[in-house]
Amino acid sequence: MKLSIDYLSAKEIDTLHKTALKILQDVGMRFPSPKALEIFDRAGAKIRDKDIVSIGEDLVTKALDTTIKRKELRLCALDPDRDVTFENHDPGLTCMTMATNVIDPWSGEKRSATMADLARLVHLSDKLEHIRVSGGPVTPQDVDHRVCDWYTWAGCLKHTTKHITGGVLGEQGVSDAIDMGAVVAGSREAFLKRPFISGWVLTLPPLGMDLESLEAMMAMNQHHIPIMLSSGPIQGNTGPVTIPGMVAQAHAEILACITLSQLVSPGAPIVYTSFARGMNMQTSNISMAGPEFAVLKVAMAQMGQYLDLPVRMPSMLRDAKILDAQAGFETGMVGTLTSLKADLMDGMQLDTDMVVDYADMVFCNECMAFIRHAMRDISIDADTLALDAVAQAGPGGNLLASQHTFTHFKTELWHSDLFDHDNWEKWEAKGAKTIRDKALEQTLAMLEKEPQMLVTDKQGAAIDDIVYRALEQKKAQ
Repeated sequence: MKLSIDYLSAKEIDTLHKTALKILQDVGMRFPSPKALEIFDRAGAKIRDKDIVSIGEDLVTKALDTTIKRKELRLCALDPDRDVTFENHDPGLTCMTMATNVIDPWSGEKRSATMADLARLVHLSDKLEHIRVSGGPVTPQDVDHRVCDWYTWAGCLKHTTKHITGGVLGEQGVSDAIDMGAVVAGSREAFLKRPFISGWVLTLPPLGMDLESLEAMMAMNQHHIPIMLSSGPIQGNTGPVTIPGMVAQAHAEILACITLSQLVSPGAPIVYTSFARGMNMQTSNISMAGPEFAVLKVAMAQMGQYLDLPVRMPSMLRDAKILDAQAGFETGMVGTLTSLKADLMDGMQLDTDMVVDYADMVFCNECMAFIRHAMRDISIDADTLALDAVAQAGPGGNLLASQHTFTHFKTELWHSDLFDHDNWEKWEAKGAKTIRDKALEQTLAMLEKEPQMLVTDKQGAAIDDIVYRALEQKKAQ
């Protein structure tokens, strides 16, 4: 007995998958990389107009046969006890990355994110139970923009033992991320045996890839570093305005990249992701929390499940600017619907991915606890039916003192130190605090001391050296 949701029937999923295959065969996808084109050419794909690849169904099918399935895929963490597996559906949060602004936890002002913010936020993500995958919630703006990703990886690796995901560009970006991971793991061999990072790979809708992302993807495939493979078309802009058309196109782009990944290295690990989203046609602003976004997340998650892959979907990003009623509604609606299908949910950003409120990380973590409790498995048996307890209490009786209640109440009833369940008088006596007030209090308590590195000073210095080397290389270009 468990909550479930389906927007697409089995027949509709099959139709969308076949449509995606037809798109790849008849329309093709742009891969602007000589290396990728050579790999496709050797595999028998047709190449036209310089870099557009027509990919036949047979190539896609063979690729799907070698793609590691959800039960076997593991996102390793530096601490093996924090590895993420996908054998059972048990949703959790992952850090959305690359916001450029924060709401300062002390002043309450919005400002540019810094390296100090990155360290504090990664520290928070390391401590919060329901954040399964860490990463850089912000891209620091007080460093050279040419190596922002390098600084972000460095900040994450120093402050968490969870699996880390983030942006990585080009072969050099992958090589340097591996070098940083090797510093923490003790050796390159140890890191590659259990890579505790994964890299984002974003397609370039409609039906394309940019060169740096493509090169990074193939480099990660070669080393069997997991990729978070995402397509994010915009309705009526870089994708069809209709949801079926959006799903078919986004799925086609993901299938094309899966095919290339498996041609590069059979068994290369992939997590199925999609940022397919809508657009306000009056303002041209992108929405990451509208009703169509929720539908697209569930539908795309179903397509990922159809391929038997782990599924990660953005679902707690919010269009709201602050942690208010709109943010709460968007978190609850999109987060809950998506959690019913996806394994990992990106979250903890506001203003369409641009702003991180420190208190919001605590809030989202508690929302995830709520959602997980609501969708836990419930067994119907003699014990949970409680017939004996009901009979013992009898008509007009009370089960408060029942042994059955004492045995089960801690697991059956969810308790929150953040959400308020008191009456008005008690709430008022405690200061009439809003949920953000309480979340901020918990956040500040966790930040009483500046985060300490979880690596040695020597390892921290070695990681920094890799960043400085990359910066010098960028300056020389």
